Amino acid sequence: MPTGKCKMCLQGKTLVSSHLMPAAMYDYCRKGEHRPIRVGGGVVIPTDRQTQDYLLCTDCEDVLNRGGEGWILDKLATWERAFPLYDLLTKVPPLFDEDGMVVYLAAQNPEIRVEKLTHFALGLFWKASVHSWLGVTTDPRIELGPYSEELRKWILGQTPFPKDVCLTMVIEKPQKAQITMNDPYEGIRNGWRNYFVHVPGILFMLALGKTVDENTRTLAITSAGNPINVSDALTDSMQNLMVTTLRNSRKTQAYLRAKAKVDAERNA
Repeated sequence: MPTGKCKMCLQGKTLVSSHLMPAAMYDYCRKGEHRPIRVGGGVVIPTDRQTQDYLLCTDCEDVLNRGGEGWILDKLATWERAFPLYDLLTKVPPLFDEDGMVVYLAAQNPEIRVEKLTHFALGLFWKASVHSWLGVTTDPRIELGPYSEELRKWILGQTPFPKDVCLTMVIEKPQKAQITMNDPYEGIRNGWRNYFVHVPGILFMLALGKTVDENTRTLAITSAGNPINVSDALTDSMQNLMVTTLRNSRKTQAYLRAKAKVDAERNA
């Protein structure tokens, strides 16, 4: 294993192979012989290849695992439509339920570990902000500006939660849950910067800046009551985005063979 400066603790140490998405998450996106479908760079391809590089030391990998990865990884949505996190969330009546949008207050549910969910999501965004995760460029996957350093210190427990960082969490209903992973990416700016990452059944949205509006701040999981959203409209938007991305991407022969096999199995 190589030695170098760990991106998190900033110390010279032996580095281990770090993953942008936790390695165990790939198991959620497999079904029988079918491999996870990766969309990115204008290409769609089924692959078991994991996005990884020598980035962190063992101690900092353990910070991420204890901080949230270890807690959430057995609670994501599955192909069989089991979704343990949704089941935990819905044990307590919602605060709001109108027009396809439901809001639960996680602060009222001791089984929902808000600090674990927040640490997990911000760990993903932070890792994408300090490394390219691609061999063809050294530019980070996303640009968080000074917030990247603020998140690093918070992840390590060195500082309070950063001001003007708003993390919104949308959980999909089990029957509509997308069993996909999308690496963190920047969305359209609405006066502030927006970033998204999707894991099986969950969409995390990160808004940064002093100009983030009050609605976004109120529905952030780190705001009063720790709201978590279940929204048909946002779930449908995610599905439409995936369809559009697939339609506009160049599909590899491996993807077309995988699709044909899934279609045949579905119609059998």
